[in-house]
Amino acid sequence: MVEFGVFRNRENWLERSWLSHRVGDLFYLSHTAVTLWCAVLWLGPYQWMWWGVVILYSATEILWFFRGRFCILSDLERHFKGIPRPDDPLDQNFVRRLWNILFRMDISSETAQVLTRIWGRIGFTVALVRLYSSGAF
Repeated sequence: MVEFGVFRNRENWLERSWLSHRVGDLFYLSHTAVTLWCAVLWLGPYQWMWWGVVILYSATEILWFFRGRFCILSDLERHFKGIPRPDDPLDQNFVRRLWNILFRMDISSETAQVLTRIWGRIGFTVALVRLYSSGAF
């Protein structure tokens, strides 16, 4: 796997146990699940999918706002892997890493951030409209 930003320089990783790294991997997997859920399940046919998108993406935006654009799941993954927190939120690079794994293409950190915000807000809006039009409110 290609790593970017603070994940690239493994020499700076603090010594952590095998178990601590696996817990970090679990946070990475949960982060992947939340991201993919918000990215595609607004297209699904069921209300529970749309509610998931609305709730998860709302929570994501709120956490980004209160945490200075730092993602709590990235912070937890870094904590358990012993990776120091970057000075700039653009160095988190979760979506950039995921994009590289899924599509084998490198995108800039700025593009990844814009892509995340636009795609997330489109998905949130569509899910909200679908919930409203189906009488969920």
